[in-house]
Amino acid sequence: MFTATGKQTEHLVNLTESSCRQLAIFGGPMCVRGMSFDRWRKAGAMDILKIAAYAALGRITQAESGGPVSKLEEGFCRLTTTEYALTMNSGTATLHSAYFAVGVKPGDEVIVPAYTFFASAAPILQLGGTPVFCDIDEQTLTADPDDVERRITERTRAICVVHIWGNPAKMDRFVEISKRYNVALIEDASHAHGAKYQGKPVGSWGDIGCFSMQGDKPVSGGELGIAVTNNPELYDRMLILGHYGRIDSDQKANSFQSDGLCLGLKYRPHLFGVLLALGSLSRLVELNKRRKENYKILADELSGCKAVQLVESYIEAERGGFLEFILRYNPEYSGGWDHTAFAKAVKAEGVPIDIDRYSAVSGMPGRILPETDLFSKLNYSQFGGAVGLAGRCEEVKSVYDNYPAAKKVATRLLRLPAFTKVSKRYIRQCGKALRKVADIAAQCQDLRI
Repeated sequence: MFTATGKQTEHLVNLTESSCRQLAIFGGPMCVRGMSFDRWRKAGAMDILKIAAYAALGRITQAESGGPVSKLEEGFCRLTTTEYALTMNSGTATLHSAYFAVGVKPGDEVIVPAYTFFASAAPILQLGGTPVFCDIDEQTLTADPDDVERRITERTRAICVVHIWGNPAKMDRFVEISKRYNVALIEDASHAHGAKYQGKPVGSWGDIGCFSMQGDKPVSGGELGIAVTNNPELYDRMLILGHYGRIDSDQKANSFQSDGLCLGLKYRPHLFGVLLALGSLSRLVELNKRRKENYKILADELSGCKAVQLVESYIEAERGGFLEFILRYNPEYSGGWDHTAFAKAVKAEGVPIDIDRYSAVSGMPGRILPETDLFSKLNYSQFGGAVGLAGRCEEVKSVYDNYPAAKKVATRLLRLPAFTKVSKRYIRQCGKALRKVADIAAQCQDLRI
């Protein structure tokens, strides 16, 4: 066994200190020179002019179909090759409507990935249902079909598959599972506008596809969402839940007679958001083209780097939307630094990087959704309505509360913006900065920032 002499130890310490001084966080030169302003705009000039024109005419809301609302719905039907689309005021509203439409009731279970945004699961509580979390495929971050199948019981009403960060899940398997066990299949495609699996658009594989158009989403209306389906009865159920003004005129299967009244919710979209989304949808092809090219540039720059890797896709999958560029950090190839320390050093190099937000709930790194107080400690019985009937099934909790892949990636994921209209040189500099910190960290195993 090798034992360093005093001089050798001093040499190693000096080497480590010399290497560390190359990092910008310790005064070394930054890899990324200057700030790169992403010139892609969520709202175009024509979008703003159209909003101004409608406002000038006093048209600031729309309760009925037709006009911009129908135009947006027709656009999403074309995008997803589905028959029907229903615009709502948020992606969360579309998920609640989807769970409602497929019949989730108190005592029912819905399987949801342990790694996702809380809105994939929280609407289940509104119906008195129980979210049953499943593990993920570590390579793609999407739901693991085998683990989903293990968690199906006689109480399972639906499976929610999330195309996380625009990365399609293994939909052929999920369709087969849903049919074999006779459970509904919901697609949360909030990040995945324009994504495909086996050439078929996401949102069209399951019973209902749900898209968010909030804020930074690939198609954005500020606060907006849209659900798509090929089932006219499911469409009617979503309609009667919260779309007063459209129930008599827009039912596809004439499922209900309610004198045009809805069930007490109001999920109508804001007209101005619809106008913004129409402009955004018209630019989606260009957005996806640019993001795919930039993702490849970053992938090429990181090729062969074991410490930092881009998240993989299934061979049958075509990403769309992205929302963010997610990186997998492997500390075993980078001196054992934790991902928070690594991100801090990379950020000092001028890279707009941070730790992943879905595995740092409430600012606590490494915390996945099933571990949050909302889903592990909160007593739902104190609330009224169906929420008061929701509950964690102790049998499910004791047997199945195990998510090794989700727990592993929760302390390893980093995020970059989804670069759209930035220079290729800037993206390459970001890749070089990631490599630089990884290489130096590997020589500084005792350093903690």
